[in-house]
Amino acid sequence: MALVPLGILINLGIGTIVHLLKLPLFIDSVGTILITILIGIRWGAVTGVLSFLVGGVIVNPVMPYFSATQAVIALVAGLFAMRGWFRSIPRAIVAGVCIGVAAGIVSAPVIIKLFGGITGSGSGFITSFLLASGKKIVESVILTGISCEPIDKTIQCLLAFWLIRTLPKRFRKQLEPLGYACST
Repeated sequence: MALVPLGILINLGIGTIVHLLKLPLFIDSVGTILITILIGIRWGAVTGVLSFLVGGVIVNPVMPYFSATQAVIALVAGLFAMRGWFRSIPRAIVAGVCIGVAAGIVSAPVIIKLFGGITGSGSGFITSFLLASGKKIVESVILTGISCEPIDKTIQCLLAFWLIRTLPKRFRKQLEPLGYACST
């Protein structure tokens, strides 16, 4: 449980920098994925949801609307972690793509209904371009999600993988009963 604030800081720290730079990625779930792998789905979801609630106050008022996406990211990351998918780079990449697809599916209705397709993030530029090229709103948001989310979540899974690898093996072994991929 003491790791949750660290996960929140990772999410908000990296996510804030990316938001300020208006990159077409988010990189705001590394902490969620990391905590999920280390201590389980429940604490990963708590990390992600709290990150986005706090982030809505101090970073970007849009973030709380995507709290459910954070819970889904924790769920999917946890399901992959339980099956050992974060024990090698190729498998972590596949997990990242799948997490990205799931995040895109969950986020699309929020983006369409609440924000008319544009959230003000860097990926909004892609959606705007697609809308300007004549695509419909649903198609534009889904195409943006398909193009951005898998890349974004793969990068985040690789960052979480790397962070876990930098932890001392003894520490990972202590967390093993709580998480899914710590003994590697």
